[in-house]
Amino acid sequence: MTEQSPSGPESEDWRGMTPCDRGLTAPMVDDVFGLLADWRRRTVCRYFVTTGSNSVHVDTLAAAVARRVSDDEIDASETREQAIRESLVHDHLPRMDEAGVLDFDVRSESVCYWGNPTLEKWAEHAEAVTDR
Repeated sequence: MTEQSPSGPESEDWRGMTPCDRGLTAPMVDDVFGLLADWRRRTVCRYFVTTGSNSVHVDTLAAAVARRVSDDEIDASETREQAIRESLVHDHLPRMDEAGVLDFDVRSESVCYWGNPTLEKWAEHAEAVTDR
């Protein structure tokens, strides 16, 4: 009896492929606007577009997002980066991962962004009409 090789995300065929390569669809319109409803998620998207990077550690991303926060928005017991990091790790990055916009590896705390022209375009529009 021959052993079947695994199929799906764990197979050799899927290694190194982006979500688009895998035949996954782009987020639907409601998903795009839902993701962009929060300025932190818009900032994450814009970070990857403006830096040209496709992979980053959560700490680097938190520092970039924290630069856009005013001191009165953060609890005095937390530093700006700590507060942002917590919100990214526990809320925003998992949401973006679930939507297929990026890959967030909790163990390594790495974020890989594959690009999404629709999301990027709307994030740019939102940034143009808001202070964030």
